[in-house]
Amino acid sequence: MLGLLRRIVRSGVVLALVLSGPAMAGSYPERAVTIVVPFEAGGSTDVSARVVAKALAEALHQPVVILNQPGAGGRIGTRRVATSEPDGYTLLWGSGSTLAVAPVLYPDQTYLTTLVPVSLGALQPFVFVTSPATGARNLSDLVAQARAKPGVLNFASAGIGSSNHLLGEILMAATGASFVHVPYKGSVSARDAVISGDAQLMDEVLAPLLAQIRSGQLLPLMVTSETRDSALPHVPTAREAGVPDLSITGFFGLMAPPKTSPEIVTALNAAMKKALASAELRKSFETMSFDVGNGSAEDLSALIMRGRERYGRIVAERKITVN
Repeated sequence: MLGLLRRIVRSGVVLALVLSGPAMAGSYPERAVTIVVPFEAGGSTDVSARVVAKALAEALHQPVVILNQPGAGGRIGTRRVATSEPDGYTLLWGSGSTLAVAPVLYPDQTYLTTLVPVSLGALQPFVFVTSPATGARNLSDLVAQARAKPGVLNFASAGIGSSNHLLGEILMAATGASFVHVPYKGSVSARDAVISGDAQLMDEVLAPLLAQIRSGQLLPLMVTSETRDSALPHVPTAREAGVPDLSITGFFGLMAPPKTSPEIVTALNAAMKKALASAELRKSFETMSFDVGNGSAEDLSALIMRGRERYGRIVAERKITVN
């Protein structure tokens, strides 16, 4: 009798384990999910994340909360996610700045290689802008001013080591122009500095600058796409402006902490694909001139690797360093 009871207990334990595995995997998520945006509110990373978060919440049937944690060119918020529990409840809305540029410029960013790609979410070229108060009509005019007055004109970025910063360094190396780099907490602060005249140059993906460009507060000098952007058809590409090294497209995607289980990553990826297919998200992205990502984790990983290779090569060739 005792042996029979032991066999029944063992069978019950095995059955419980078998049943609990799929139930636990299938129950994710059971509460709100937080997406860390490592830049200030209102910038390109933030606005794209908020559109995605709304659609993702509907797909997951749970709230998706945006947490802005700016600083150090996005490295503070990124590190927070890289050291979070791999339970699927703290995620990163990563960008070219945090995922491709930082590892090239900062040797202490090895933790980035352990983040898990979940989904490619959005793409958009950068645009270089100045204030109409500079009197420059195009990039050549502003470069001429910077060459004539080296170290006088300011170049604003979203922070040291951000994509904005590196693209500005590439521009200076390619043209011989000398701007003073002034880092801000994010692209909104950098944009406002150019509008106010505290800085004379900045670059950012299109979305956060379109309204100010259309209102005449900012003058677009070039876009970094291979072809002219439909939102700014009169603005030349980087190649047309004579700086082909700046033919670079910005990207954004969802990343998970290291060691996140494949089951959670699969669930998040499926939810992201559903979110990216929603009519409301696509309409919002179109309004802001974002291209919708394809939801592929593999393509996001490939973009990150290609970005690191390209930025690394340019940094080495141009001998670009940051303090």
